[in-house]
Amino acid sequence: MSPRPRGPFALLVAAVFAAGAVALTVAIWAAPPSDGLGVTAVILLAALSERAAFRLYRDGWVSLGFALVVFAAVWFGPGAAVLVSTAAVISGYLFTDRSREKLFFNFGQANLSAVAGCAAVAPLPPGGEGIVGAAILVLEGLIAGSAMYVVSSLLVASVMAIDQRRSFAEVYWENFAWLLPHYLAVAAASGGFAAVYANLGVPGLVVLTAPLAVSRYAMKQVVDKTRQHVLRLEEANEELRRAYVEIRNMSDELREAYHGTLESLVAALDMRDQETRGHSARVAKHALDIAHMLGIRDPEELEMIYRGALMHDVGKIGVPDAILRKPGPLTEEEWEFMRRHPALGYRILAQVPHLRPAARIVLAHHEYWDGSGYPRGLRGEAIPLGARIFAVCDAFDAIVSDRPYRKGSPPAVARDEILRCAGTQFDPKVVEAFEALFPVWEEEHLSNGAPLYLPRYRAGGGKEEQRRAAG
Repeated sequence: MSPRPRGPFALLVAAVFAAGAVALTVAIWAAPPSDGLGVTAVILLAALSERAAFRLYRDGWVSLGFALVVFAAVWFGPGAAVLVSTAAVISGYLFTDRSREKLFFNFGQANLSAVAGCAAVAPLPPGGEGIVGAAILVLEGLIAGSAMYVVSSLLVASVMAIDQRRSFAEVYWENFAWLLPHYLAVAAASGGFAAVYANLGVPGLVVLTAPLAVSRYAMKQVVDKTRQHVLRLEEANEELRRAYVEIRNMSDELREAYHGTLESLVAALDMRDQETRGHSARVAKHALDIAHMLGIRDPEELEMIYRGALMHDVGKIGVPDAILRKPGPLTEEEWEFMRRHPALGYRILAQVPHLRPAARIVLAHHEYWDGSGYPRGLRGEAIPLGARIFAVCDAFDAIVSDRPYRKGSPPAVARDEILRCAGTQFDPKVVEAFEALFPVWEEEHLSNGAPLYLPRYRAGGGKEEQRRAAG
């Protein structure tokens, strides 16, 4: 867990401590306790109750000292209530958690809640002996306990939320909201203690602590079991979260390695056809540009388009060097062999499950919008979108790139040629996206110079070489 935000945490602790100190002083000054024996007995019982406190799920603690503070608030008044709450806090510091920050904070919040409980019952008539008096005391206990619970739980949940860097609502509902019925019942019982004390004095109060002890034991059993299950579930959830992060990181590493393998394969293919070195990588990047321009956001579809564009010429691995690198014109029979490379590339990639979607782009990357392409003569939207995007990117790069047998044309020439062929060779919608991207591509081309290719190792060449490089 990251360190707590010291500024807000320290400020809240200091503010609550200061307010609690003021509440203690005012309560003792305004309403000092008058029954020394009774108050002393309640203080001792409160201290012993904190010795038997038990932990909630994280930093929260539950003790029966709450009942004794409510009793003091109802019967003895504010001065006794703050003394009992202070004794409970000091005992809690000694027996449960020796944290000075918690000591200061609990001192403040306990006194504030005790004064709030006294203030809540101040307008009510005093209870005492008899049925009516006992009923009034029970009602006062319920009201005082409710006020104390609200003030105490809100303050403690606030400081826990800051300490644990969690939301207030999450901390409150996890640690306090579900305890409300318990505290209401204890508060009402505390009013009953006051009624017993009114009739029997200290001996009656001591006798009634036995049911509280049994209640504490039963509640501790429930909370301990529940806490064990909650903590076990949290540990399992944390393990699952760590496993998910590890799997996601491994998946990212595998994806990067996979892309690296594909790019290495393309680089190896480029070594056979050195006239077009870097062409596949540039076309793949431009294909992603157009895909984004067309509104494609699905990561899998974008990855498929990238792979298809990158691997579009993988089928040329099956074309003999005698044909692929023939210096002269190809015969019709040799051209027929060259036209097989889309289908051959499809068969190669389709054997890899992750590449099957991209293989459809490879198969159709020489299809034309008007149906005059090959190998299947597909027309219009029957051609996969990735292949239609690739066709425009391929044409642009082929026109602007230098070749050993010719100099690359300016980007404007490529733009005009692609616009001229919209509706025949190219999908008009893809051409519209290309036209919107053209200024960026032109600037990129002019700033970077000619696209990457190997040094010109021969001069000359003509239409036949240009046709073969594009096909």
